[in-house]
Amino acid sequence: MKSKLLFMALFIGVIAFGQSATDQGAWFKVGMKADLSKELTLTVSGQYRTSTLSHDRWITEAQFGREVNKNWDLGLELRHYMIFDMKGATQGSFHRVRAQFYASQHIDLAKGDLHFRYALQQRAVLTGSGNNKFTGRFRMQYDYPIKNFKWDPTFEVELFASGNPNFDRALRLGVGSDSKVAGKKLGVGYFYQRDVGNTGTHAHVLQTSIRF
Repeated sequence: MKSKLLFMALFIGVIAFGQSATDQGAWFKVGMKADLSKELTLTVSGQYRTSTLSHDRWITEAQFGREVNKNWDLGLELRHYMIFDMKGATQGSFHRVRAQFYASQHIDLAKGDLHFRYALQQRAVLTGSGNNKFTGRFRMQYDYPIKNFKWDPTFEVELFASGNPNFDRALRLGVGSDSKVAGKKLGVGYFYQRDVGNTGTHAHVLQTSIRF
């Protein structure tokens, strides 16, 4: 009897995991940050993203940030996506754009720092398949300081919620770190993302970045 129950549980587990596809990706980012004024900054970057389930893409981004006070800052991100579709009958490079407005809150704790980020973004499909999408995002990060260590870890959790027509819901859990090396800011990280709405897709993504 126990062996039958164990077999049934294993069978159900295999079916459940088999119904959810798993994506594996790597993101490589290079950028440059400039101070436009005492409160205003501009960061220009390019990022290449690989994916086992989706198409590779190149993202060009301009991010404007404004420090309101010690605890708050506002920002605007403008992105252009070039998507390389090398599968199927119709192949080529397709284009999307995205605008995101965000507000970030920073809180000093007895040990470490806590950050909250509230964002609204609109994606528009210029060419190729896909839908225009409006998404709200909420992210919480915790910087954990380690004495005499330059690569202090940052832990994060982020929620995504999109409107009509997709109504996507996703949860992202990640960890990363960055440090200055030879005058450049290097970053490494990993996150796991789960689509909890429509597709149930799992994603594992490695991230690296360099900023001048």
